[in-house]
Amino acid sequence: TSDSSTRFTTITMTAENRNQSGDEDESEEVRVNLVLDPSVSDRSLEVPAESIAIPSEIRRKGLSAVINHLLDRRVDGEESGSDDDENDEKLEPINFDFLIQGKLLRTGVETAARRYGLSLEESIEIRYFPAQRSPEESGEGEPFPDWISGIEVLDKTNIVATVSYDGNLRLHHRSSDNEKKLEIMVSNNVHEGPIKCLATSPDKGNENTFLIATGSLDQTLVTHKYNTKTQTLEGHARYIGGHKSSLSCVNISTSSNQLLSGDLSGGICLWSTNTPSSEENEAMNEAPNKKRKGENVQIESATIKPDTVISCGHSSQISGITWNGKDQAVTGSWDHSVKVWDLESQDCLLTLNGSRVVSCLDLSTKSPVVATGHPDCTIRLWDIRTEENAEGSLVADSTLKQSHKAWISGIKWSPKDPYVLASTSHDGTLKIWDIRSSLPLHTVRTHAKEEKSLCLSFGGEWIYTGGTDCIIKQYLC
Repeated sequence: TSDSSTRFTTITMTAENRNQSGDEDESEEVRVNLVLDPSVSDRSLEVPAESIAIPSEIRRKGLSAVINHLLDRRVDGEESGSDDDENDEKLEPINFDFLIQGKLLRTGVETAARRYGLSLEESIEIRYFPAQRSPEESGEGEPFPDWISGIEVLDKTNIVATVSYDGNLRLHHRSSDNEKKLEIMVSNNVHEGPIKCLATSPDKGNENTFLIATGSLDQTLVTHKYNTKTQTLEGHARYIGGHKSSLSCVNISTSSNQLLSGDLSGGICLWSTNTPSSEENEAMNEAPNKKRKGENVQIESATIKPDTVISCGHSSQISGITWNGKDQAVTGSWDHSVKVWDLESQDCLLTLNGSRVVSCLDLSTKSPVVATGHPDCTIRLWDIRTEENAEGSLVADSTLKQSHKAWISGIKWSPKDPYVLASTSHDGTLKIWDIRSSLPLHTVRTHAKEEKSLCLSFGGEWIYTGGTDCIIKQYLC
């Protein structure tokens, strides 16, 4: 009706903070179709499919008001408890994000349409979905005696594993009395030197058990097993004979009993996590009663030698290593390159050379896209498909705009959204990105200005960070 159209236009104009003294009549309009993105599981958020007219330069805040109005939700600016009793019964408004031609809307609709070469004579399709919420600080752990160098959340649990420069592996959970407090459940000294890297994975065939790998600057690599039912941590294996320098990164396969490790000299090792028989183990230990470097764990553990050694995988330190399926690995290095490896043949299938040191790396579980962080405060995206004529890609731009103010130390893809990733930096901030936009969605200071953030991890609806202030920070997102 004409009355509803007038109110509809008023809502959109108010949401954009427009001058109400005549702009409503003078504003040009464009016609759009608002379509709920297929990735949204809650289809109750769908609005009628008919084309509607909106102010041509309306932005996402105004479009959110339009969607909430069409869903008969409260619109920002309308308060419950007002004279309108009907408004008290309405649901709270939802913040939405919008896509035109697969890119997040960050300008007015007409400006975006012209940028992407769309005709204003035809209705423009705009897809919408609930916006990513800003990380909200939700507690922290007890102070550590030294820097926190690694954080991993055990899959489908609320248990957080951390490693520190004091050589300790710790396991934490949220307090039953106070959800904002992280309590230490287990703390074991597992290396003589500072621990540089951490990886976790459910133990294949052993319910309630997780395999935890740690690598140290003392050149040792060990694994432990943690049982969530008995809350016990036991030594599993020591890995010897592969690396000739300090460990820099480690990653456990989620589909096979194997792990990958990289070191400061550019070496790569592939290991089986299956422990040898007692006879094989005794044969590998030339002096079983002699204490080895880094072996200060009180629990008995087996000894494992590498299946594969790529001694010169890179010409400099390996800063990130991950699995790409069952038989391939992806590595990033201070030699400015990202490489894809065939682990069986030890052949390098793909080399992507950049112009900066790669300081951290993570591969999306939903697509063949690697995100890397760099000392120049920039995040870069790499398409690592090795097949000829491969079709389709999630890569929006090869480089996201520089936003951090210092060395990027950690990067992780969201386990739930293939377009979202998080990064942390020596500037002490956490940033949430959607790769369909070159600017971050949210920026949160997680550590004091003089402190550096060194690592981060997703865990369900939470993000955890750690750094030189020696405290785990917990954020709801």
